[in-house]
Amino acid sequence: MKTTTVRLIKCELHRVKNVNKGTIEFMNYVPVLRKAELAGSDIVGIYGQNGSGKTAMIEGLDIIRHILTGQEIPFHEYGGILCDDSEVSALFYVEKGEGKYLVDYEVSLSVAGSDSTPRVVVKKEKLAYKIRGATWKHERSICVSNPFYESSSILDTNAAVHLESKHADEYSEIEFVKSLQNIAIYSAQRNCSILFNNLVTNSLVHNPAKSDEAKNISEIILSLGFFAQNRMIVIKVSQLGDINRNQLIPINIYEVYENAILQGCLPLLMNGNGSLPAPIYPMFESIIDAINIALKAIIPNLQIVIKRGAVEVNEKGIEIVHVDVFSEREGNRFSTQYESEGIKRIISLLNCLIAVYNDPQICLIVDELDSGIFEYLLGELLGVLYEEAKGQLIFTSHNLRAFEKLSVKNLICSTTNPDERFIRLQGVQQNNNRRDFYIRALVLGGQKESLYEQDELDSIGYAFRKAGKVSEPVTLHFSERLLEKLSQRAAEET
Repeated sequence: MKTTTVRLIKCELHRVKNVNKGTIEFMNYVPVLRKAELAGSDIVGIYGQNGSGKTAMIEGLDIIRHILTGQEIPFHEYGGILCDDSEVSALFYVEKGEGKYLVDYEVSLSVAGSDSTPRVVVKKEKLAYKIRGATWKHERSICVSNPFYESSSILDTNAAVHLESKHADEYSEIEFVKSLQNIAIYSAQRNCSILFNNLVTNSLVHNPAKSDEAKNISEIILSLGFFAQNRMIVIKVSQLGDINRNQLIPINIYEVYENAILQGCLPLLMNGNGSLPAPIYPMFESIIDAINIALKAIIPNLQIVIKRGAVEVNEKGIEIVHVDVFSEREGNRFSTQYESEGIKRIISLLNCLIAVYNDPQICLIVDELDSGIFEYLLGELLGVLYEEAKGQLIFTSHNLRAFEKLSVKNLICSTTNPDERFIRLQGVQQNNNRRDFYIRALVLGGQKESLYEQDELDSIGYAFRKAGKVSEPVTLHFSERLLEKLSQRAAEET
């Protein structure tokens, strides 16, 4: 069986949130372009002031993940950060057996629908790829637009979808290409991609291509879909809300079993009580065991204890196992809700960090990795991952400890320029303290783009004083007659 490796090497945003243009080339971008190989640590931290596009990059990557898995892009999460001509693109390195591909996926997005049913639609997609020989051979691409955004357009006999490609004849044998019109209607109704959806996946699996070019495009679509579904993990900042409200700890999980990959998020209730589907419980036990092994090294004397309770069948006929969950320190058990925010965050992330440490197939993307975590501990975790992790880690953070543990090449800085949102620091010497160098760059500049909108402290103080005057108490002047009426009413109520 051929093994498949997919690695994200570049992402670009256009008109997404507060990013007019922003490009990040990840650590293996140059090795792949030069030698078609993966090399070195693949960790990238994104740093910058508040509101400078860090989270927009994470959201852009999550949009790509939704598209490649054939899902609808959730309007309630992403409708507000997109405009009528937003674009997101991602460049991947795909290696399957002896075949090596450089794959560029570009998508144009828009917001459509009525006020009562707004949605994010995939307007146009382009999938371009190069095959590796002695060098990267000439590019081939397919481009497709979907005209069926509104239900009324389905009845338009002039509406048609075409596969735009110089090599369209070579793809004509592929089954889903023969039914492109129907697939476009299906995709428009479900607000998903024409190239990446369940119909296309099933067609490619059950109707293998015969010609070389048809095989290439089939392998690329299937490989990217599998990667996004099973290997690409995006942990958004919204999870912090559940932790901070002391409701639950979202346990982000990634486990490979003989016949299955378990990837997702399980809620660990902080009050010690919870329930899980019976088939999931043995997997949950093994996940907690793995977390405890790592947790012991990170936070001495702390373990998560689970105790299996009664089994019952719910109203849907599914067997449910009741579970008691506790924290244990030196033999004392107590509710996990009393742990600090940082410990809850570590517990939440730990299984996925274990996965990225051990598995070269994993791409873990975390927004605000540092939230609540002790600075020194964060540095030690990043140092170990930088030296030894086999997978890919992309994260945003405000804690500057990473500047002391990672190479400057592994650090991306967001800028104040919406047309050039992300850069790497230039001019850092080997004997420079990278943390101090970054802070000086914030204050003094010296980089290709400004990293911080520097306001003098005096202007901040002036703004505070001015705001305070707005909220000063107002003296109200009443006539004697009005005061007499108010006194009389108060006496009557008494």
